[in-house]
Amino acid sequence: MLRRHVVGSTITKAQCQQDTILFPFTEAREFEHLESKLTGAKVISTGRHGKYFWLRLSSGVLLMHFGMTGMIKLRDVDSHLIFMENGGDKKVKDGVVVKEAGSDEWPPRFCKFELAFDNGLELAFRDPRRLARFKWFEDGVDTDKALLNIAPLAVLGPDYSKPQTPPSSTSEPFSYGDPDPDPHGRPHLDYDGFAKLVLSRKKPLKSMLLDQTLFCGVGNWVADEVCYQSRIHPNEVLSQKILDSDHPVLKTLYEKLIYVCSYAVGCEADVTKYPKDWLMLHRWGKGRKQKATVASGHVVEHVTIGGRTSCFVPELQKKLPKPTGGGDSDVENHDPDDDVTIKTETETTTKSEIKSEATNEKLKAKATKTELVTVTTKVKREPKRKLDPNEWMYVPERKLRSHSRIN
Repeated sequence: MLRRHVVGSTITKAQCQQDTILFPFTEAREFEHLESKLTGAKVISTGRHGKYFWLRLSSGVLLMHFGMTGMIKLRDVDSHLIFMENGGDKKVKDGVVVKEAGSDEWPPRFCKFELAFDNGLELAFRDPRRLARFKWFEDGVDTDKALLNIAPLAVLGPDYSKPQTPPSSTSEPFSYGDPDPDPHGRPHLDYDGFAKLVLSRKKPLKSMLLDQTLFCGVGNWVADEVCYQSRIHPNEVLSQKILDSDHPVLKTLYEKLIYVCSYAVGCEADVTKYPKDWLMLHRWGKGRKQKATVASGHVVEHVTIGGRTSCFVPELQKKLPKPTGGGDSDVENHDPDDDVTIKTETETTTKSEIKSEATNEKLKAKATKTELVTVTTKVKREPKRKLDPNEWMYVPERKLRSHSRIN
């Protein structure tokens, strides 16, 4: 959307809310400096890598991470963005798309910054939960490749939605699809490198796919979709079950990873254009009375893996058999049912038995206690997920405490 409508335009007005959660600023003069740099700047290009987007201007680069609820809106320009939570999936299935409440309001509610352009367009960024992050660069970012070598982008892995080699440039104006297919010097692994990586990891597939240092841009639903399309259980530890790098399961996983990522980007994440057999269209409504089913009629289930809700189809995504001779049992992340504190009750000597055997005051005192003794066994669990300073553009901890407050 940005490449279609604002590239080549000049910003005539910039207004930022002084939100020190979204912007890494602590003083009003820093917001004023950003506004002065944006005003009068020409939009040269747009770029993306994984979950990050940026506007390259004549005065610098504005880097953005939308978080979970951030979104860009252009005034009087329709958007196909649909939030599938809270019943949005039902509207998509019924073919009824209802406009967001207050969508005609301008600036929109929860607006964090606004831009006006010389072509008459107005842009607003809104984020109800304030989980988005912005960063402004002026030096050392002359190219997109140089930008990727600066924090927070420097630690990110390759983006599998992009081809390994940049496509040839064209003079035709951009109309639809991937706005930035260039990997900017960080191409994704070939199959051999991918297989070696997967077999070197001792953690569930779902957790591995969510690792942004390995698979940049893969989020929760994308990881579940890749597992589903590959017909692999999301909690499968592939290095335990597969010993051969030429295994067909690995080849399918590699193909489906590229397929899901590139398809989603290619149709600009328009859910109405996703294939009807995708899990993504049927994964919502976890707490509903009637369980969801995929297009084939198989039931959708949910399980927690690595602290994240995971969606899968048990009948189609079964655990792989163990290889002959067994595999490595040292796993970083166990079955989600094991990743808890287990409490068991061990039956001991009953009160009546104690009374019959009581020959001293100590045994009599024991008889007055409970009949059951609770034994608690601690099982190794993963540490709680924390905001990654490299991924989320670090802001001081004192400010993160209020990141969920809605203003």
